Order: sequence, then C-alpha cells, then structure tokens
Amino acid sequence: MPNPNDNSQPPAAWCYSGNQIKRWRTLANVSREALATAANYAPETISSMERGVRMPSPRLLDIADELCGAQGMLSAAKEYVRRERYSARAVDFIEREREATSLWTYEVALVPGLLQTRAYAKALIDNRIPPLDEETVEERVAARMERQAILTERSRRWG
Repeated sequence: MPNPNDNSQPPAAWCYSGNQIKRWRTLANVSREALATAANYAPETISSMERGVRMPSPRLLDIADELCGAQGMLSAAKEYVRRERYSARAVDFIEREREATSLWTYEVALVPGLLQTRAYAKALIDNRIPPLDEETVEERVAARMERQAILTERSRRWG
C-alpha cells in the first residue's frame, strides 16, 4: 500500500489519467508514436504522462480522447489533473513557504522562486530536459507567479 506521506509519488490524478490514456490508446489500437505525432510530443513524453511521471496536458487529453474515440472520457480528466498543480515533492515545501514568517537562504547562481520575475521563471522552466510543451511551461510560470502573492499579503498583514 502506498505511503500517503511519501512525497516521491506523483499525484494520483496524474497516474490515473495517464493509465486511462494508455488503456484507451491500446483499446483503439493507436500506437504511442501515433499519439505523439498527433499531439506534437515525443513518444517518451507520452510514456512519462502514461506512467504519471508528468501531468497529462489538457491538449493531450483532448487529442487522445478524439484519436481513441473515448467520447469525452479522457477530456473529463482535465478538471482533475489541473487541481494538482504541483508534484507531491513540492507540496510540502509550498505549504511551509505559506506558513513561514522569514526565510534565510543563500543562492549562488539562482534567484529563489518567490523573487523571480516572470521572464526569469519562464527561462528556467522552459530550458529543462526533457523539454516541456508551451502550455505546461505557461501553467508552471503562472503557478510560480501566484506564489509570490504571499510576499505582498504578508507585508500588508505585518506592515
């Protein structure tokens, strides 16, 4: 039985959605390569989404739904995978970040996430290996920018 406190596990919605993509794809006799081509992803990216390592993008869910004839069953997962914006390993950190009254850190070559500009965050997120699709990059940049609200909220609260 999986340990609920184990932060190395991907979110359940990612795993379930990925599993469903694979099942529908197999049932429809659609190869991973064909789905990758239709969605403009690498087959390895599709594989990581099917395993739940990566969040299935809303675009992929729609394309897989149409290609596999799932009649909306795969597209319906978009609502659930978006709820889990952060991987499990980041959730604890983000919760502690919200509760913190101060942060003492030293970074030699990186601006911490709460202090990053939109352009800096986009450059970091967009230049990772394996590359992310533009939609995922934008979602992650938006999530990082939303986290910065704790700086202004706290300064109003404490000021």
